[in-house]
Amino acid sequence: MPVSKRLNVLHVISDTNIGGAGRHLLTFLDSFDRSALHVRVLCPAGSLLASRCAAKGIEVIEMAQMPPDESLRLRGLFSQVREMVKIMKNYRVRVVHTHASFAGRLAAKIAGAGCIVYTKHRLDQPELPAGLKGGLLRLANDLTCHRVIAVSRAVKENLLRQGVKANKIEVIYNGIDIAGLRKRALGKAVILPEDLVHPGPKTCVVGVIARLEPEKGHRCFLDAARLILPEVPDVKFLIVGTGSLEKELKVYAEKLGIKDKVIFTGLRDDIPELISRLDVVVLPSLSESFGLSLVEGMCLGKPCVASNVGGIKEIIVDGKNGLLAEPGNARALAEKIVFLLQNPALARRLGEEAARTVEEKFDARLMAKKITELYFRCLR
Repeated sequence: MPVSKRLNVLHVISDTNIGGAGRHLLTFLDSFDRSALHVRVLCPAGSLLASRCAAKGIEVIEMAQMPPDESLRLRGLFSQVREMVKIMKNYRVRVVHTHASFAGRLAAKIAGAGCIVYTKHRLDQPELPAGLKGGLLRLANDLTCHRVIAVSRAVKENLLRQGVKANKIEVIYNGIDIAGLRKRALGKAVILPEDLVHPGPKTCVVGVIARLEPEKGHRCFLDAARLILPEVPDVKFLIVGTGSLEKELKVYAEKLGIKDKVIFTGLRDDIPELISRLDVVVLPSLSESFGLSLVEGMCLGKPCVASNVGGIKEIIVDGKNGLLAEPGNARALAEKIVFLLQNPALARRLGEEAARTVEEKFDARLMAKKITELYFRCLR
């Protein structure tokens, strides 16, 4: 790989909050070889990602014309693409790597970028529409990118069903900063809920870290919590994250009569510190492309229970490095959690194997290396 002259790379992301795509990008920025790549980030004005990227020594371009949190908006598309083309030509960008931004890929095509890549972070449900509209979208995607990175084999299958050519898809699993995560986990959470600062001597803590959206399965988790309490009375349930269902889930917890047992933390920056205080990490998703918080929990040696769905099945081998439950089945989820809480020695062994799995498959340096190699292969 040539390193005498760095390759100019522009990452384009339309997110204003820090979700899965943003966390993926930030991890890449911590892990790539700076002697091989000169990376810049293009994002909407006011994005929370801007300051986080800049703090890592990355040049950030905030663009007012980019619509926040939208990968495709026809209104204003021309002015957005025109500005992007100027930026790409000004910085002599050779690789444009987008995170779902169609405008970014179209601009890269017009600007003559030698490699146009986009990462598919999620499963599309439903998939692209049939008929003329779906055909045009498939054609547009095909013409404006050279490669698509799927964050799991489940995402690859999803892309194939959408008509993306197999030779354009490369599976590169999300990675995490293993050493950094473990170092942070030794610290204390910035503001830990009072109920967890001084828990009882036998209090167990079971937690979910995920956006509060329907596909993440939080209602199923709350149903499972109600079933767990008669079996393990001294347990707290932690729900970390924000989203459109926050108010609804709080009302539902009250309706189930478990309000005092459930702690909603909101958005947190101290995820490793919180995970370190969990006895079991749960990801009850109904649909899941990968499961980054699950991998983080596994990295810290936590026993995990997750839905047998999507990319999760590529992370957890049931009974070896975690436990799987059928999605949406609260009773099955509760039984698996209770089993771990009542069998600490087995839970510890599962956690140890989980940590080994992360070291072998989900290291951020491996992810960054594979992405960088893809850039250079694409330019040959």
